[in-house]
Amino acid sequence: MIRRKKLFTVLACACLLPALVPAAPGYAADAKLPFPASAVTASKDDGNVPANAVDGNLATRWSANGDGEWIKLDLGANKKVSYLKMAFLNGDSRTSKFDIQTSTDNVSFKTVKANVTSSLNAGLQTFDFPDVNAARYVRIIGHGNSANAWNSYTEVEIYGEGAESGEGVLVSTSAELTAAIGKAVPGTTIVLADGTYTQDAPFVVSGKNGTANSPITIKAANPGQAVISGGASLKIQKSSYVTIEGLKFTNTGNTALLLDGSNNIRVTRNQFALPATGKDLIWLQVSGANSHHNRIDHNDFGPKNDTNPLIAYEGDGKGNISQYDVIEYNYFHDVGPWVDNGKETIRLGLSKVSLSNGYNTIQYNLFENCDGEPEIVSVKSSGNTVRYNTFKTSKGGLTSRHGHNNEFYGNFFLGDGVEPERKGMEQSGIRVYGNDHKIYNNYFEKLTGTAIHLDSGSFDGGTGGYPPNPTSDQLKAHWKIYRAQVVNNTIVGSKAGIVIGSGKAYAPQDSVVANNIVKNSTGTLYNEAATSNTVFEGNLGYGSTLSNKSRTAAEIRNADPIFQTVNGLQKLSSASKAAIDAAVGTHSYIKEDMDGEVRSSAHDIGADEFSTASSFKNRPLQKTDVGPDAP
Repeated sequence: MIRRKKLFTVLACACLLPALVPAAPGYAADAKLPFPASAVTASKDDGNVPANAVDGNLATRWSANGDGEWIKLDLGANKKVSYLKMAFLNGDSRTSKFDIQTSTDNVSFKTVKANVTSSLNAGLQTFDFPDVNAARYVRIIGHGNSANAWNSYTEVEIYGEGAESGEGVLVSTSAELTAAIGKAVPGTTIVLADGTYTQDAPFVVSGKNGTANSPITIKAANPGQAVISGGASLKIQKSSYVTIEGLKFTNTGNTALLLDGSNNIRVTRNQFALPATGKDLIWLQVSGANSHHNRIDHNDFGPKNDTNPLIAYEGDGKGNISQYDVIEYNYFHDVGPWVDNGKETIRLGLSKVSLSNGYNTIQYNLFENCDGEPEIVSVKSSGNTVRYNTFKTSKGGLTSRHGHNNEFYGNFFLGDGVEPERKGMEQSGIRVYGNDHKIYNNYFEKLTGTAIHLDSGSFDGGTGGYPPNPTSDQLKAHWKIYRAQVVNNTIVGSKAGIVIGSGKAYAPQDSVVANNIVKNSTGTLYNEAATSNTVFEGNLGYGSTLSNKSRTAAEIRNADPIFQTVNGLQKLSSASKAAIDAAVGTHSYIKEDMDGEVRSSAHDIGADEFSTASSFKNRPLQKTDVGPDAP
């Protein structure tokens, strides 16, 4: 609980008159925090449901038998939590023992008071603990009572303050925001009241360094209601352990958020909805030296009409890209109209940083109606992973345009089969250039373009991939492919399957196409557009022309995989004899299938390992799985 101090002023008459000095902006008395009964859940119950614990009636209860059973209350948004009041069944004749935990994300919970024991009282009892400035979820873990292992709570009340009434340093104007940023130290939480924050220059966080346990946080009191607008934007430079949460960016003419030479920055649950200006504009840019371990998660990006990417990694000016960053659980949507080049949704690097290792991960994002240009995600650096994303009815595809050693797996490419307005605007899958890429466990359906393309190159960077002193023009070229591996993918109902090469000078070399399934009704399923030494083995094809080259059945077999529809996807069935346990070769990096299920010792062909399950760890993402409101 917050306890106020009264200050007294000495008057000239020597009388002491009490004068209560106003509390810091936004602070108010602790009050009972409201939330609906539907926001209360529990590990289990015996028929006395969790909602009974918040109905204001001491004659009803939530009950569950066993050490560790819990009841959890969702406050709907982060609030300051100060104390609890609880009442217990037979509370006047037995004591109950429990822990109190809080969380902001419903994933990581912190115990704020452990081994709490109630007193002998049938009414509401107060349980105080150090104020928690930000908590959305309060969980009470029961350890039974003095008579038995039952946890039976007749009422639970939470007291504190909403973010709008005193969580952290509350600001309501641009000037207050600037001042609060200037004073921020590790552990500072700056809370933006509902309203618009604008000025003619960026709000700058410079040289501010939180810690892993005490980050500096800039957040909206109510998600989406604190708006960065007009000529303002947000710039974080030479800083670390800073969190940006719940803001809405609608500013004009400037990059909304610039991470410049900073690390361990988290950008979470924000909305990026910048109005069109008709000019080039990056919405979120990552650049500068000493940039690493940043996380961009649970944001909403779109719609976007202007050219340039929504997210762009620009490097440090010395040939290096930010490292170990994660882009996950974001909703990218409604990008367009189409241009031939320059409107990627994510551009992970540039040609000048393409030979640097990023070790960055793009995962669990939903790309929907991203119709900006041929490359929805353009990887232009090395050593990155793109996995478990869903590309839905989007013109374009995922491209490893520059760089080496990138991995693409577990992604879902879902088209609608509708022919594009003109060539180049197809719904496509994965296209790569460079050395040692792996493409596996991906699922492609109803695409109007090529599902997987190992393209020919216009420049040969050599088997090692690092020629001495490549020129700027050479770095910008399409590099010859060496040792690509295309393994255990499934392509269904699409216009084109797997294509090897093109009309450019340097065909792929020493690559492997193994254990894939292509079942289309049109086109050439395995199309070798250029002569190469690519190894084919263990592949299935069905429904159209198998190949334009002479291939044996051991390389490409003409057999119906006999799919069944499971949760909207074409997956193996018990009748899929041609695919089950039929994969060949050793590909030790493939341990699971597209669903996240462990593959058997004898792998099945295609992205799916046959299973009788109906729910899976990995699946095509929906809008409810990503963005600011997702769990």
